[in-house]
This record gives sequence, structure tokens and C-alpha cells, in this order.
Amino acid sequence: MEGPSAPLCYARVTVTTPTAIPVAALVVFTLTAACERKSQEIKREPAQPTERESDAAEPTLPGLDHGLLQSPINILSKQAEGGHHEIAVNLHHADAEYLENKGHTIELDFPSGSSITLDGREYELKQAHFHTPSEHQIDGVTYPMELHVVNMIEPETPDDPPRYLVIAFLYRMGDEDPVITSFLDQVPEDESGEALEPGKVHINEAEMQTGTGDYYHYRGSLTTPPYTETVDWLIQREIVEASPEQIRRIHRLEGDNARHVQALYGRTVDD
Repeated sequence: MEGPSAPLCYARVTVTTPTAIPVAALVVFTLTAACERKSQEIKREPAQPTERESDAAEPTLPGLDHGLLQSPINILSKQAEGGHHEIAVNLHHADAEYLENKGHTIELDFPSGSSITLDGREYELKQAHFHTPSEHQIDGVTYPMELHVVNMIEPETPDDPPRYLVIAFLYRMGDEDPVITSFLDQVPEDESGEALEPGKVHINEAEMQTGTGDYYHYRGSLTTPPYTETVDWLIQREIVEASPEQIRRIHRLEGDNARHVQALYGRTVDD
């Protein structure tokens, strides 16, 4: 839809007596005055930008309210390029201390003291949460569930964004997952949370594969607002299992909370 056009102005000019002022000048004067009056009648104050418009960064492409490093993506395994990443795991304090039903996801919060290092950069373990169905695809396949283990480097200044390392595990239906079993019955039915007994839910270092080729890696974003594009993603190649009952229960609690896959825009995925 096009914007409002300039008002159409009509004037009737009648000349009854001779005058020193040319008729053409009278016409111009009359039309100009009419247009000014009409313009004043429809004048509006300029629209003020909304909070979202004023706070948003300038889009890279028309129509986008974010940049070009968005997540999740569809990973084409045969197009993944060879890469080498050093991963070190320190999960000595990886006992979840708080379990929360946030309405849109089930989240486990961890105390400080555990970290994962990628290529010499150390990220502190913060939380883990679920998506049903999976957000990432592998060769076009969407799995029934995905777990994100979120690690973060706090910003050094208020102007710096935080940096993230998110490790993703894709689930298919199969055997029961013992980690999920350890907390699933304790998830609140409503949007609330509760403290967990120490040691009840623990992420084991043995469950975090650290060999080259165990993960797909790419640069991307958070998959929820504000879609911050400072995320290193590691998606485990091996598909893990959870029972149909576990997946259905988590889905019932959090609903469909997967973001659609995003375009790569020239990015590469390495393994």
C-alpha cells in the first residue's frame, strides 16, 4: 500500500471587472491559498518510533530485525568441512541446584564452578533447557527433542554482549534417559520452580564427548529474543535417546517451542 498522496485542490476563479493584475496571477494565488488551507487540515505529527524500533539494531537486509548469523540451522552432513577444535570439560560442580517450569521450557540451573573450554576460551556452565521438537535439523530431519547446555562468558563492560557456547543434543525415541528420569517427576505442573537436592541431577563429564569429529560446529545466535549473534554452537553428531513417555511429558509441559531453521547466508559448518 502506498503512502497518502498530496491533497487535490480545486478552485473556481471568476473575473468580473478589468484589473491590473493578470488573470493567471489570480489563478495561481487562489490555488496556492486553497492548497495551504487543505494541507493544514490534514497535517499530522510525525510518528514516534516504538520501543522495539528504536532499540533494534539496523538490519543487514531489508525486512530483517536481526543479522545474518541466526540459529538454528539445517546441517547438511556431507557438506560439513573438516575442522579442528579443542574442547576441555570441567564439570566438578555440575549438580543442578534449581529446576524450573518457565512455561515455554523446562530449565535446570547450575551453580558457578563448572566450565567448558573451546579453543582456549573458557565458558561457565549456566543452565540447560529443552526444545520440543528439535530446533536444529540434520540432513532435513527434525528430531522429537533437543537439549541445550548453555555456557557463557560474562561481558567485560556494559556495552559488550555476553558470549555463549551452547552444546546441543538431539533426541530420538528409544531407551529412557537416566538424567531426565532423575528430575522429571519433580517438574512443577505450573510456571514455578523449586530447589533440587545436591547430587540429584548431575551432568557427567563422560557424557560430554570431546573428540574431534564428535560435534558439528558453526557460529550463530540465541534461538530466543534478543537472538544475540555471539554463540558458538556444538551439535553432537551422535543422536541420543529418551523414552517416548519422557519426551511426551516434557512436550506437554512446555509445548511446541522450536524456532524455525534459518538461512546460512554463506556460513560454513565444520566437524
